[in-house]
Amino acid sequence: MKKVMLAFACCVGFSLSSVQAAAPKISVGSMFDYIDSDKGTLLKRIRNSGDATAFVRVEISEIVYGADNKPVERAVENVRLGEDKDGLVASPARLIIPANGQQAARLLYSGDRTRERYYRVRYVPAMPEKSDDFALSAEERIKYEKELSAGVSIMTGFGTIIIVHPSAAQYATDIEETADSYVVRNNGNSTVVLDDFKACGAKGKDCQLGRQIHLLPQRSETLSRSEQHTYEFKLIEGSLDKPVRLGFK
Repeated sequence: MKKVMLAFACCVGFSLSSVQAAAPKISVGSMFDYIDSDKGTLLKRIRNSGDATAFVRVEISEIVYGADNKPVERAVENVRLGEDKDGLVASPARLIIPANGQQAARLLYSGDRTRERYYRVRYVPAMPEKSDDFALSAEERIKYEKELSAGVSIMTGFGTIIIVHPSAAQYATDIEETADSYVVRNNGNSTVVLDDFKACGAKGKDCQLGRQIHLLPQRSETLSRSEQHTYEFKLIEGSLDKPVRLGFK
């Protein structure tokens, strides 16, 4: 059985100098978000807990899986939605977040909902440039650069994953037991989540730290079965969830 789960690097950072100074520090909350079958928008709140204003670009790429199940990212042009638009856009695509403040980006999806779609949305702090859309005057840009260049400014961006469920989402998760394995198979057309997944020893002892597994449609996760292996997780199918324990006696 083939094991497949969403696994994405989510962060990227860059350093501007070498002595401590004022800097923005953004946080994006959950690294995975979902647009439900009956919804077309998602409100994402971005917080800046730093001591300098954050100028943040929102960049979107679609994650497409080929015949070999390997993901490829394709940049999405962030333009306004129209009748012929098919994809995800952010509004606004440029955020100005004051120190110890927050700003919201609205993610809007329009287009094909016959299948599930996947997007990576990056929130990237930037030094304002004349050619961007932050609408700063030359004097304001120079002042901001001086504030950050007085010492170290380590600005870290985050990439989150947006899963757009199909309009007719169907959930059909099956757990098959064999002599030496448990196979959790997603027979539906929408991603299911194995939340707080813990692999443990016999009788549920010596558990690893919980993690989250996203199981794409028509994919499976194979777990070793023996007297020394037990597993527990919360199976999330859309708005429904239930606890699952495997191997416990």
